Amino acid sequence: MLYALTWLAIRLSALLSRRVAIALACLAFCLGLFALLAHVYTPIQVGPLDGAALESDEPLRYTLIEAAFALLAALVLVLLLRGRGERIAAAFAGLLLVAATGYGGWLLATHDELRSTAPKPTRSVPDIPGNVYHIVLDSMRSDVFLAALERTGLSGEFAGFELFRNNIANYVTTIPSSASYLTGTYYRSGEFADWVQQWRKDKGLFAAAAERGYKIWVYAPFPHWKTRHVSRFWFNGDIYELESRVAPVGLHDLIQIWLVSLAPNDLTNEALPLAERLRDRIFTLITGETRPFTTAEIHPHAGVLMLRRLVREESLRGANGQYVYAHAALPHAPFVFDRECRYVGQPLLSTPPRKESYLEQAQCAVRLVARFFEHLKQVGRYDPATIVVHADTGLIGKIGKGPPRSEPSTLGMANLDLLKGVDAVLMIKRPHAAGQFRILDTRTQLVDVFPTVMDILGLEPGYQPDGKSVYAIRPDEPRDALFAFDPTKKYGHGFVEVRVDDQTNRRRSPLTVIGPAVDGRGAALENR
Repeated sequence: MLYALTWLAIRLSALLSRRVAIALACLAFCLGLFALLAHVYTPIQVGPLDGAALESDEPLRYTLIEAAFALLAALVLVLLLRGRGERIAAAFAGLLLVAATGYGGWLLATHDELRSTAPKPTRSVPDIPGNVYHIVLDSMRSDVFLAALERTGLSGEFAGFELFRNNIANYVTTIPSSASYLTGTYYRSGEFADWVQQWRKDKGLFAAAAERGYKIWVYAPFPHWKTRHVSRFWFNGDIYELESRVAPVGLHDLIQIWLVSLAPNDLTNEALPLAERLRDRIFTLITGETRPFTTAEIHPHAGVLMLRRLVREESLRGANGQYVYAHAALPHAPFVFDRECRYVGQPLLSTPPRKESYLEQAQCAVRLVARFFEHLKQVGRYDPATIVVHADTGLIGKIGKGPPRSEPSTLGMANLDLLKGVDAVLMIKRPHAAGQFRILDTRTQLVDVFPTVMDILGLEPGYQPDGKSVYAIRPDEPRDALFAFDPTKKYGHGFVEVRVDDQTNRRRSPLTVIGPAVDGRGAALENR
């Protein structure tokens, strides 16, 4: 649309003055060239699920690169106005247009049919009894889950479940944590990106389940989580768009990051609030829609819609041989839903967030999961099912007002805040498990999820995982409770390994820093 408008403006200006039309064409080309180059060096990330405040360090290196781009664009403009290089510029613009058109056509041709709101029912796989339901509640701590369960009075909906109250997460952000529990491994050596991506290839839960014959359904926070093993896939953006009928959320983020990329690098942080206001106006102008949620609020809202969608789509799944993975960003911040899952927005927002707000959103998550289990019981699928519910992390950092944390601290953060970040709920219902909801003291870790599911389903991992099946761990078995924390970056591989010395007392346990997760040569540490 923007290309068509630009072309039309230049053609109309040519009716008045050929010289003006040439100047407009040259100026548009040079502005586009600068935007294309400068966009690559925009040092911010818009809308990360675990991200910190949207801001840039405004590195001087990028400022110098950006200045060089601006100088190059100015030089090209002078040459074009002097009648030199038009053929080269036209060929370059033409190639970009052809590439963009081809890419757009490829997207249309390969557009995922799974985005349809009315997928066809699937047939059961007769030789695999029961389904697997694997639900991740993002940032749900064990103590908060139990408090929410008590407040809602829904413990009866979790019949047959065993909750491992001493469970810890091995990483405190979503990306590495998901890699650990989906493969049962720690990051030991080599390229961090390779380890993070390993479960998307032929290693881990989805690959093993698909090889056994399970049909894999994935509801995920990120679009790139779709793998060749997945049969049906939705991510947060899909779910939000389909359920709320709001125009593509990606356009909303694209407008902001495009506007910020045009600002000088050393004014990035100053440009962000202005770009946000302009983005909202442009988004409304283009789509006719006003979006009621901020970018950060999309994730918990999509989590609510996702868990409701599980109920509606259960009739589309077979009664056997289905593996359903749903990663809901609940009770992940920002806390903008009350206990009944009603959007309340700003009243629950505060800095730092209130404890009650976190607990309210946790109650919303518990109600949605309980409602799904109630539906499974109604259709006769609860009893034969394997159900795993766990968090990816706890909620790291301070919640609520009060004086700064006193010692002890580790890696620049109070121990209590770190320990809350690794307190992650883990609860499992095995097929045909009966009895009331139970709480066990077994010392477990999220890295145990993969071998536990393999154990329950009777599958062979194909490699030796670092974790263990929770049903093979003795209560008195000595075991290091390890987690990795990057004190400098939320995304990256500068992890420092830390041991929780008393896993049964995570609110007051001492922490021991072991050292970097890998040494400078990429080899595993001896004391690992």
